[in-house]
Amino acid sequence: MTFPFDRINEIQARPEDFQLIERVPWTASSMTFPLHVHEPVGDEVGVIFLDVETTGLDVIADQIIELGLVKALVSPSTGQVTTVVAMTSLYRDPGFPIPELVTDITGITDSMVAGQSIREADIADWFEGDPIVVAHNASFDRGFFERLFPQFGQLRWACSIKDIPWSELGFEGSKLEYLLLKRRFFYEGHRASIDCLALAFLMETVKKASRWLFANESEAQCTVEAYGSPFAEKDTLKGRGYRWDGDKKVWHTTLKKDDLDAELSFLNSLYYQGGSHARVTELTSRQRYKRG
Repeated sequence: MTFPFDRINEIQARPEDFQLIERVPWTASSMTFPLHVHEPVGDEVGVIFLDVETTGLDVIADQIIELGLVKALVSPSTGQVTTVVAMTSLYRDPGFPIPELVTDITGITDSMVAGQSIREADIADWFEGDPIVVAHNASFDRGFFERLFPQFGQLRWACSIKDIPWSELGFEGSKLEYLLLKRRFFYEGHRASIDCLALAFLMETVKKASRWLFANESEAQCTVEAYGSPFAEKDTLKGRGYRWDGDKKVWHTTLKKDDLDAELSFLNSLYYQGGSHARVTELTSRQRYKRG
């Protein structure tokens, strides 16, 4: 779609009826890194924005075809991305033809990935210094990433969907494209490295979001498995945010450690000794968003 230059006079006459959206500047093909965005604050931590493109949604049957990584320095106190250090995009041959639908969505073809692989040596340097790994839907990306690289199974992870209360920040959804459009920016999505740059830019643009992300990454959480819950209470549990684990045959939820006592009391009130029968597992960001 080209810019409607023929409507300039109309836009100038009625500016209140139009909005201008701009490409996320960090995703421009002319961009080079490192990119110094702000003067250092002094408390910066290393962050790796990570995204994968895959042949499908099944972490067992499907494969990574692109891994995108963006390394940045971010200040927890201000929420500023002070430096975008580097960006990379790595392709991987899945060993079978890429589904046509995936190619339609991502633009990644069989010829682009033919014979390509991603080795530990290609990415090991990115994770030196124990950075926080941030993904937009971390349970998806972490599952695929750790299946390919189980040796990186103890990294710290944060989810820019679940660890940020977007509704409290005035947004009605959490899709990356929507969040950026609300800030009047667009980008070409569904390419791993571009998605990473767009996410990093969103964190810089909505600094309160970055501060929420850091706070929740550092806070201990708990998984509560409601063993013994009656079938009749399934809708109540679902309405409270519990999800069904078909393998374990149990409803479960994740919450802040400070909210644990209240949750166990709720389960006790819901069915006999519900809180007593519940299994509680404490989670740090090194355990959160794992598959299985």
